[in-house]
Amino acid sequence: MVPAANDPRWQRVLTSDSDLSAASLATKILVTRLRREARSDPSSISGKISELRAYFEKNAFAQADIAGF
Repeated sequence: MVPAANDPRWQRVLTSDSDLSAASLATKILVTRLRREARSDPSSISGKISELRAYFEKNAFAQADIAGF
């Protein structure tokens, strides 16, 4: 199950430098890009959270990566 958009884990994933080694390659690439974009424009964090959440809703294979966050 994908957490709600207002779940604090989403922001924590995008604002931290937590280890992504257990995540799938696609998840690593997406999170790394979204982190970089969120750092350069902190006001865009809500849009980045929406993009990340939509990725997990669309890709069932990646839902196992949520547990690592």
